[in-house]
Amino acid sequence: MVAVTTWLLFYFLTSSVFIAEGFGVRLRRTATRLYSVEEQDIQYEGVDCNAKNSIQRRAFLGAVSLTGMAVVTGQSAQAFEVDPDRDISSGNFDCLLDLPPITPGCVRLYLCRHGQTENNRLRKMQGARVDPEINKNGYEQAERLGMAVGRLREADSLHAPTLVAHSKLLRAKETSAILADAANSSLKANQEPMRIYGEVSSLGEVDFGNLDGKDVNSAKSVMMSTFASWATGDIDKRAGGEGDSGREVLERCVQAIETLSQEVAASSTPKVSMLAVSHSTYLRILLSLVSDASLAESVLWKINNGSINVVDVNISGKQRLVTAKSGIFGGLKRNDDLQLAMPECHLIRRNEVRHLDGMEV
Repeated sequence: MVAVTTWLLFYFLTSSVFIAEGFGVRLRRTATRLYSVEEQDIQYEGVDCNAKNSIQRRAFLGAVSLTGMAVVTGQSAQAFEVDPDRDISSGNFDCLLDLPPITPGCVRLYLCRHGQTENNRLRKMQGARVDPEINKNGYEQAERLGMAVGRLREADSLHAPTLVAHSKLLRAKETSAILADAANSSLKANQEPMRIYGEVSSLGEVDFGNLDGKDVNSAKSVMMSTFASWATGDIDKRAGGEGDSGREVLERCVQAIETLSQEVAASSTPKVSMLAVSHSTYLRILLSLVSDASLAESVLWKINNGSINVVDVNISGKQRLVTAKSGIFGGLKRNDDLQLAMPECHLIRRNEVRHLDGMEV
């Protein structure tokens, strides 16, 4: 069984970073840097978006000024302008319209992965200690994400998210700003604009310790060992010797779920959902936790750059207790002291990518 788990982890580590290509975007020199990527998974049959989208693209710096996003200065860098004649109508921006109704007693969280970075493209380890910008591919992924959210808001303004949270890392902040700007481009009169909620530290990527920034191939064996340990219940082992333990990541996942769902529930306006931008390894673990699926199984899940995951979180008091006997450890090993209370959750959709149709990543 351990051998099988190790093979699954090998598959995950070698397939979770994809090489992205350009999309006809012009570059220009500025004092600001941008840049962010991932995979592809579930194929859906949905409504094709044949009409050319009418959203007027703005340069990234315009999005920065509108959202108040922090700018990295004092270094040689590249930002990119968006070609206003660019045709991205291949994306199915109706991809969220076929979601089921929100589970009774719950609020809905749209948990998204950031856009592609150059580290992703170059197959470098990218955890909590590495803070690159999104690249031009990542910009389009974030923009398409916002267009899908905007379409949802057009169809169902009451249940669509109006707040965007993100981790402290730049790639998540940039993605949040771009998607909010794209969603607001189709804003109707008297409709509440999508706003940046701000940083939620518990959404951060896993700290890979001394492996961060290294070539994926050189770090492969150590990461396989770490995730195999976590998947079999040894959750106190640390990634890269000095990075996160599995226990710390699980606790942060629960904290993020509670923080986001409580923010929605406590809102003075009748909100029922919220969007958050996070990271691939972290999201795999969170989605495994909410669905009580094996961590060994979750390493096979694709969480593409710019993808959308949907989770309903109970706010009426229903909870479940994560213990050594929970399904996330797959019955392979037991850690008897684990007692982690969390709200009852329902995984509604994983790795929605239809809005990215037509992108060569």
